[in-house]
Amino acid sequence: MHTGLLRGVSFSQSAGEHKKIFPAIFLSMIRAGEETGDIEGTLERLAKFLEKQHVTREKIKSAMTYPLVVGVLAIGAVIYLLKAVVPQFVTMFESMDAKLPGITLMVLALSKSIEHQWYLWLLGAIALVVAHQVAKRTDKGRYWIDYGKLKVPIFGKLAQKGAIAQLTRTLSSLYASSVPVLQSLQIVEELVNNVVIGGYIRKSADSLRQGNPLSEPLKQSWVFPPMVTQMISIGEETGALDQMLEKIADFYEMDVENTVDRLKSLLEPLLIVFLAGLVGTIVAAIMLPMFTLYGQMG
Repeated sequence: MHTGLLRGVSFSQSAGEHKKIFPAIFLSMIRAGEETGDIEGTLERLAKFLEKQHVTREKIKSAMTYPLVVGVLAIGAVIYLLKAVVPQFVTMFESMDAKLPGITLMVLALSKSIEHQWYLWLLGAIALVVAHQVAKRTDKGRYWIDYGKLKVPIFGKLAQKGAIAQLTRTLSSLYASSVPVLQSLQIVEELVNNVVIGGYIRKSADSLRQGNPLSEPLKQSWVFPPMVTQMISIGEETGALDQMLEKIADFYEMDVENTVDRLKSLLEPLLIVFLAGLVGTIVAAIMLPMFTLYGQMG
């Protein structure tokens, strides 16, 4: 970039030669800053935008990482118990010649399946991964995957709030930097990385091309709460759209932070109880027949 600048190439053009490093929003804002002569203000807005975006993304990641780790540990513990521990009691249960509880029969059948038919479980897991990857490559499949992400209990709302915060923060930064609105919407659509939300952004762009308000298609969407669409509508009417978008972004970034803090305090005990329940069920399935046997012996 330094060499390009020495040759007389503009800052935005020099950065544009390294698109893997500089995203579209960076290039568009810098280009607009060069045209308006406000590079300093543009760089400040970019720095603020990237910092806010990073914090929000990390907050969402931290909320989703803990249950994922506990889920993997739970699956590992269950597989270990079913494959290494439960089979050691099978011979003893067969020699008891007694009616086993339903929970014991279920655990024994599951243990036998994992021990002797593990390849079917492995093939099933691979099939699910392949099906997911294939679905992502089709428009309809990707739509339903992204729709599911927004509708999944608890984490769907968090993903929705994070997407709104990212969308409004990006659009506010672009609009304040004098980037054309239609170009800004195209950048936001790519950046939000969700087909469902991207579809409504595209409808908003079409609405603008036809001379209608930006907020009109958003009001018909279940993704954007009434508060968001009303504030965008007020911003359009008063000519302070960038300020309204910034206020929406501030609100939802704070909301995401508070939601993550609440989730962490609630999920930790719930997941521990869930893990204990899984392991406890297997242990109970083994111990119940033994208690019955000891009772008969007594």
